[in-house]
Amino acid sequence: MYRCRHDLSVQLNDELLDEINLKIIDILSKDSSTTFVEIARKIGISDATVHLRVRRLIAGRIISKFTISVNNGRLGYDHLAFLGINVEPGFAEPVVLGLSNVEAVLEIHEMHGRFDLMLKIRSKDLEEMRDTVVHKIRTLPHILEIELMAVLKSRKEEQMVPLKSDIAQKTESAFA
Repeated sequence: MYRCRHDLSVQLNDELLDEINLKIIDILSKDSSTTFVEIARKIGISDATVHLRVRRLIAGRIISKFTISVNNGRLGYDHLAFLGINVEPGFAEPVVLGLSNVEAVLEIHEMHGRFDLMLKIRSKDLEEMRDTVVHKIRTLPHILEIELMAVLKSRKEEQMVPLKSDIAQKTESAFA
């Protein structure tokens, strides 16, 4: 029987996202420096099993990298803003490529609505932010409009969705 690529990837994700792997991902998402021995102790499996499962999660592209979370304000980068950008029709890709080379640009999202692109940028001060917008972003070809929205205070900023409900669902289905 022929399976389409999408069905196969969904099946592989379902196999990779069992209760144990979700627990491993949850622990690593909170602190990527947690050792496999610590993870194994918390979950109740061997550290060799954790190692093999993490390797499979990486191979399956569920885990793309291990990183750290820093306090940008303590590093001196306490000015955060979002930019809504409209581009000439048909030129989104070259604009995104140009924006990807601007160091202050942390995120680029293609949108449906008021703006074609939404960017997250961070700088040390307003002058640096202005320089980034005026000299590094506005000068890129095919940009029609930019709207800067300065962040006054961040209340919550997460990099990953919580997995507690997914883990609970897998646990319930294991006992059903």
